[in-house]
Amino acid sequence: MRKLKLVLYRDGRPGHEKQSLGIIRSLNQYVHVDISEITVEHLSFLQSLVQYICYFLHISGSQEIRSDADLLIGTGSRTHIPMLLSKRITNSRVVTCMTPLRILRSSFDLCFVPIHDQTKEADNLFFTVGPPNLSIASTSQDRKKGLILVGGEDTDSHVWHSEMISGQITEVLNRSEDMTWTIASSPRTPAQTEKNLKDLDSAYDNVLFFPFSQTNPGWVEAQYAVNKTVWVTGDSISMVYEALSAGCNVGILPVEWKRKNNKFHLSENYLIDRSRVITLKQWADGDAQWRENRPLHEADRCARELLKRWWPENLP
Repeated sequence: MRKLKLVLYRDGRPGHEKQSLGIIRSLNQYVHVDISEITVEHLSFLQSLVQYICYFLHISGSQEIRSDADLLIGTGSRTHIPMLLSKRITNSRVVTCMTPLRILRSSFDLCFVPIHDQTKEADNLFFTVGPPNLSIASTSQDRKKGLILVGGEDTDSHVWHSEMISGQITEVLNRSEDMTWTIASSPRTPAQTEKNLKDLDSAYDNVLFFPFSQTNPGWVEAQYAVNKTVWVTGDSISMVYEALSAGCNVGILPVEWKRKNNKFHLSENYLIDRSRVITLKQWADGDAQWRENRPLHEADRCARELLKRWWPENLP
């Protein structure tokens, strides 16, 4: 088995890093991966502008590199220029998740792009059903246990209504009195929403609330493994795909979108149209039931595509 020398570029955002780590874990199923890591610092607007100018003027700068790397991988726009600058020195393959800026896109060797981004096809783009992640299909989920994941504010994409979200969760709880529920917030959840969720914990004997601040890395993946039903607010689309990858039945708690064509809403509709998820209204009205779909495994698809392009001898 060939050893693959890989550099992981981290930007400090768990949602981004999960995508890269999911692919790396899947790569390890086929080839031994020797990993080193580079943490990309947060830059001011002026510093970022200088970095872009250096890249387009072919000024290498003083970024940290690993000269013998086969592959550089990172997710999030902050990782893009550092990886591309390193590529000029090392000639390593450069891979990213999500859609890079148009002016940078052709510089990447491979981009794993969610199909709902509606990006024009290109040889260096590989389309995925949502982002790759760290979830693994579980065989030990309990149909009497449910998980409710609550997102929060994002001024660009949606309007957040704490009372509306609390009311939706209350409806789920009242219609599922025979189940045990775990509710969790996120870093974006407003204080008023967290207060409402704590009140639900106090009001229902079958509810436990876990603030995001009291959860550790890997906590939500462990919850997917034991809860068969997962409700997610529509703004937390990455968690929708994580739950689908774990083989959960997934429901969407609606939020008020500012634009009907934003990528989160498009992704939500993509899944609804294909009966991958159901909405709260469909569930409450009895208009839809969860289907036993095969769990998503996009991290493995990405890993196999990567190996197929450059190191096919490692595929079975």
